[in-house]
Amino acid sequence: MATQVKKSPFYELTETAILGTDRKPLNRIIASGDLGQTIADLSLKEGLEQSQSPERVLLDQLTTLSIARKAGSHAHIFENTIAVCPDEKKQKVSERSLALLVQILALETRGSELRPSKMIADWLIFCAEANQRVPDEFVPRLLGLGKNLGDLHLLIEQCCGEHFAWLIALNQEWNTAYKKSTQEQSAEADRRQALVNIFETALQKERYSALCQLRAIAPQEALAALSSAFEKESFDSKILFLKALNSALSLSDEPFLEEVALTDRRKEVRTQAAALLCLITESRFQQRMIARAEQYLSYNSNNKQFVVSLPDKIDDSMSRDGIIENLSLDSRLGQKATWLCQILSLVPTSHWQKRFKLSAVEILKTATSSSEWSLALTLALINSAAKFGEVEIQKAILECSEIHLTDSQSGLLLLKALPHTLLENLILQKLPSWSQKSEQAPRLDLWYYLEQVDFNWSENFTREIMKFIIKECREKVPVFGHTFYSNASIFALRMHISAGELIEQIAINSEMTDVYRRNALERMSETVKLRYEIFQSFKSSNETSTISKGNKQ
Repeated sequence: MATQVKKSPFYELTETAILGTDRKPLNRIIASGDLGQTIADLSLKEGLEQSQSPERVLLDQLTTLSIARKAGSHAHIFENTIAVCPDEKKQKVSERSLALLVQILALETRGSELRPSKMIADWLIFCAEANQRVPDEFVPRLLGLGKNLGDLHLLIEQCCGEHFAWLIALNQEWNTAYKKSTQEQSAEADRRQALVNIFETALQKERYSALCQLRAIAPQEALAALSSAFEKESFDSKILFLKALNSALSLSDEPFLEEVALTDRRKEVRTQAAALLCLITESRFQQRMIARAEQYLSYNSNNKQFVVSLPDKIDDSMSRDGIIENLSLDSRLGQKATWLCQILSLVPTSHWQKRFKLSAVEILKTATSSSEWSLALTLALINSAAKFGEVEIQKAILECSEIHLTDSQSGLLLLKALPHTLLENLILQKLPSWSQKSEQAPRLDLWYYLEQVDFNWSENFTREIMKFIIKECREKVPVFGHTFYSNASIFALRMHISAGELIEQIAINSEMTDVYRRNALERMSETVKLRYEIFQSFKSSNETSTISKGNKQ
């Protein structure tokens, strides 16, 4: 049991006045004689019984104590002491590392385009990997900064040492903001219940995050939580929360999706439900869509051509299954061709491979050679490849010289859905081969492809792009353009940290006539250098620590 200590009532009441009675409730003041009785009558309990607000009681107590002090009477407050923070086990970060963090935070204050949260994440990752912590006095600033950045909570906890749990226990606002992190340490059942509670009571963003976490550890509990609240939700919340079911999809999700979500009055909700149902193998929806698609698409093995017929209308069953009558997929497609494209997009290419005994390459080749229906069939295959993630058809599309993914919305969807290895290979193919004499000029859409996707670049991919940038900086007419200039800083944030080893090779001088190119390269270089300096600061401090420990031994 904690010991009791005497504290100055003025100190205690002043602290309550500053923090507010909701964050620091009034404590009982003990005194002898008439003063003790007077203050007892002004206690919070007595004040509430007389319908007085805690604030009014606080003012009355301060007034009474002030008069009592002048009369020579004294009172004391007794309460349990606050627990002392446990001793820290981790080494503090170096002054240089901390200075770099302060520099990043200054970028956020100035509204920099560098997206400081990404830079802060870099810093925290390197700090956690080095098993170091921020100084004690800096922990409150970091907790305040990260309270609304849920993705950083676990990293912040790792980088604040013992002070993390100690401080959030003393601050209700931080405790509420970081409770998801502390739940990681609790029993599994308690954590699941806590996530359910957040989903039932929090704001939309926090509810979605909690539902995703619950879906990852207890798929059926997440489904039950969503099912019980679904009918009361707004249509945009329904669409958002349905996306949380994308992980761990199974036949057990079918009844809810089929009988509740797919019958919603809003077509946007039905479309989202259909997008999930089509991914469930052997679901009723998938079987309906396959049967429907086979009415409109067949294969003539004699002339090796697809035979296409178009839907006459969108009936109630199609509308219920998420086929949109007035959808505009591509301005070159007619209405009925758009209906056909939607239907075929919801069938995996592997079904046609088995049905027609064709490879993915053969199916794509047949689709693109069908002059009348080639566009509708090709877009359907691209949409299917993005939706179902089947690597064979994805590779076939990427190897098809007639398809440029950035030419259509369907292509952009596939681009964003590609595995990062395939995506990097695709973009590297757009780099020119400098050793070939008959080399063609590189396409400027290299940068446009990179603009459309957001992923962390691998080390090899980063080096190849950096080598290309270094070479182009030395050319009289470099292949950059507006897309590169607009995204140079963003590209620098996505690069592997090894870019810092090459950045000094980029030639930037004040005599560059193209001010846009110079500014873009300067921004990119500054970002890469800052990230690399952060990395080096932790690396060097770790090496120093290791040497120091060795000398002591």
